[in-house]
Amino acid sequence: MTFRPGAPVPFYTRYGLARTGDRDAPLTLAPYPPICRHGALRATIVAAAVDIVGSLFTREAAGTDVLFTTDLSVRMPQAEPPPSLLVRGRVLRSGRTGTTTGVELLAEDAVWAYGETTFARRPRAPGSTLTAADLALPREFGWHPLERPLEQEVGVEVRSPAQGEVELALRPGVLNTEGTLQGALVALLVERAAETLAEHVLGAPQRIAELDLRYLGTAKVGPVRSRSQFVGDPALGMIRAELCDAGRDERPTATALLRVLPVR
Repeated sequence: MTFRPGAPVPFYTRYGLARTGDRDAPLTLAPYPPICRHGALRATIVAAAVDIVGSLFTREAAGTDVLFTTDLSVRMPQAEPPPSLLVRGRVLRSGRTGTTTGVELLAEDAVWAYGETTFARRPRAPGSTLTAADLALPREFGWHPLERPLEQEVGVEVRSPAQGEVELALRPGVLNTEGTLQGALVALLVERAAETLAEHVLGAPQRIAELDLRYLGTAKVGPVRSRSQFVGDPALGMIRAELCDAGRDERPTATALLRVLPVR
């Protein structure tokens, strides 16, 4: 995956990630203020690390096949992040049509956060000239730190806090190589939807401690919009969020179950 001159800077180069050269632990993550909120590392950033490491292992088997993340789960019980995290992964299951991976984020050899992904794969259309090298994550990539919070840089807008409704207009900078919304930014939308609803109802800053995300379809036109609701008593912090592509007849694109906790 090469960067074309004048192309938008990939968002993953803004997440505090760096390559290590180690196949089994291919990334480090350095949290910094714009990718945190109220001092807590965004679940989106952990999801991005989990997704990228999972895709590295999956791409080894998939060659030039098209890959789609179908499911992604994150658990991050602690709020305040360490100065640096090592991201290590392994294949849990691999077959002709898909791969499931497990990813640990380590702080001084202790598991600080954990995630799993499942990727579906399908052959590219006949005549495609893409090579595996074209699709590979660069061995090194520059770090382009954000100067303002991630959600502002991405362009997420809150439409209705009482409904947990947020919106994102699609543009080249937020799309992946397949021309659809980047998977980590799908995570950002459901994270922002859940925390917006929770803070409106509960009246205190909240963070995402658990995220289970299912990708139902691709977002290609936009804007992408959310709708959210509590599951049970709001004090329990369980929220369900859905995303749809408003430009494609409100087509569902993702659904998520999240757990919020107060930021302390």
